[in-house]
Amino acid sequence: MTVAIQQSATLLVSSRCPVFSIDSDVHGSRAAIALAQRLGAAYDHVKGNDLAREVALYSNHGGFFTTPGETRRRADCIVLVGEIPADHHELMLSLAAVSPDLAPPGGRTWFQLGGGQADGLTAKLGTVRVGEAEQPLSKLLGLARALLAGRKASMALTAAEEFRTALLRAQFPVFIFSGYRQDQASLQMLQGLIADINQSRRASSLFLPADDGAWGFALTSLWMSGFPPRTSFADGGPAYDPQLFDIGRMLDEGEADLHLWISEDETRPPQGSQQPVLIAFSYSPRPVGGAAVTVRIGKAGADHAGVGYSSRTGSFAARDATAPSDLLPVSAILRQLAQALPPGEELPC
Repeated sequence: MTVAIQQSATLLVSSRCPVFSIDSDVHGSRAAIALAQRLGAAYDHVKGNDLAREVALYSNHGGFFTTPGETRRRADCIVLVGEIPADHHELMLSLAAVSPDLAPPGGRTWFQLGGGQADGLTAKLGTVRVGEAEQPLSKLLGLARALLAGRKASMALTAAEEFRTALLRAQFPVFIFSGYRQDQASLQMLQGLIADINQSRRASSLFLPADDGAWGFALTSLWMSGFPPRTSFADGGPAYDPQLFDIGRMLDEGEADLHLWISEDETRPPQGSQQPVLIAFSYSPRPVGGAAVTVRIGKAGADHAGVGYSSRTGSFAARDATAPSDLLPVSAILRQLAQALPPGEELPC
């Protein structure tokens, strides 16, 4: 371990344009971002493309958002918008298992706009499909928006009247969606629909990230640098640019001379024609092909305790180790790495 850390430190110090791809819990993310700041590196999440699309909904457009707890207690009408990732199906079933205690009597009504749900989720929830599954989501949302406004539309929606009546009667309708496979036009149309409803009564949306770990990383980045991922410290202070600091693009176009890859899953770093020096912090027991240095790391919530984002609560949650081992957390290894660098500020954790 000591030799690998020393070699990694030597490579990082000699780099003129390092980039970091990070997938860790809150502690590991904090340490990695602090190291990026110290070295003037750009950083992104391992699943940067998916995360950037979700971040853009907040940074480019905004909208109405609520929490799982408020949805559970107040939502008397729930609309599933597009495909809900399987990781969130348990949350949907838990919402269906209880009635909102802060809403008028009568339980919840469930609807589905676009997308098909795996594992028979819609049948278990008793959802009513509005429109056809194969229709583009942006078109369905546009038709729904026209329907609620009492405007004429070029085509009819399946179950349109039942949907319209339920939304007009609802005291607090909530539209549940994920950034998973959704385009920006659809998500912006959804927020436009919710804004229309809010002119006369309350409505909101519940955002479920495609990957809880990635979203937790985005929130960690926000409180540390003031910006979401795809941020760089190359000029000293943090600078955010989702195109310029797209790590995948930087690697493809040969802009980076060193790539620090940190992944607590067994994913492998991308291999391209412009592959720079690679330092891999990997959960896999196998050496990473093409890496100058491979360091084995532990996984938060498995090998050691950690803290990660939970969509079920809409907040961060502590996770105990399910199979404690001697593998070190990312934060501990990065602390060792920081100590091997020339004198500078200590990492925060």
